[in-house]
Amino acid sequence: MNVPIRALSLATTIFWILLVSFIAVSAFSLKDLNFSLDEPKFTVTADGKLLFSLPLSIENRGYCDLKDFQLTVFFDTTGRIISAGKSCVPIIQRGKSLTLLHNATLSIDDIAKSAEHYLFNDANLTAQVTAGLTFADFVPAQISTNFTFSWGAPLYNFSAGQIDVAQFNATHSLVSLPISFENHAAFDLEGTMRIVLFDSADSLVGESQTRFQAEQHALCHERLEFYVPLSAGSLAAAQRGHCNVYFSTALFEYGPLVIHYG
Repeated sequence: MNVPIRALSLATTIFWILLVSFIAVSAFSLKDLNFSLDEPKFTVTADGKLLFSLPLSIENRGYCDLKDFQLTVFFDTTGRIISAGKSCVPIIQRGKSLTLLHNATLSIDDIAKSAEHYLFNDANLTAQVTAGLTFADFVPAQISTNFTFSWGAPLYNFSAGQIDVAQFNATHSLVSLPISFENHAAFDLEGTMRIVLFDSADSLVGESQTRFQAEQHALCHERLEFYVPLSAGSLAAAQRGHCNVYFSTALFEYGPLVIHYG
């Protein structure tokens, strides 16, 4: 009667030794999984979205194959997730390495709604990388890390000069507004700017719309000129006031940007 009990006890002891050894080997396999991230790239898609491409190198130097590798990248502005994308690899064999190009779509509209200063100021965006995988066929694990990358503002340092309102004839005046900005983004920018002018009494004076184009990392200077039905009697009130600027591009819509003058 004691022999079967001793045999069962011995088998149980051997099982636990093997299990602990297996877990230890698996843990070392996870420890020896190396990640390296290359510089991300941005391209504009045909439907007006911003495609973020992240090259990722994975090296499995452990003792076990890694299966069902799933990579998720979240983009964050001021605590708000603005985009998420997932890439999958069925198996990463031990001793092997691979390079994965992870793609995710970003919406500049979402970025602007999260924090509009991203349109006008350079900053850093945070990406959270989470990897879920199974090693040694059945042991699940998850690892994560954060990294930041530079964000170039498409309307960096946008500024408007002094608005000049001068009488053109008996019924109309000429409005002239110089504007400038730098496109620090990793993509070309083109679209329209709409200017709506209000006088010191907050009455609508007139509006105009013009197209603009700024290549990446280039400076854009524009002088907007348009005629408004402004007589000599109401010209004085138009020497002070404000204008609302609206931007419309394939990538984002924004406005109004309020500029006071006078």
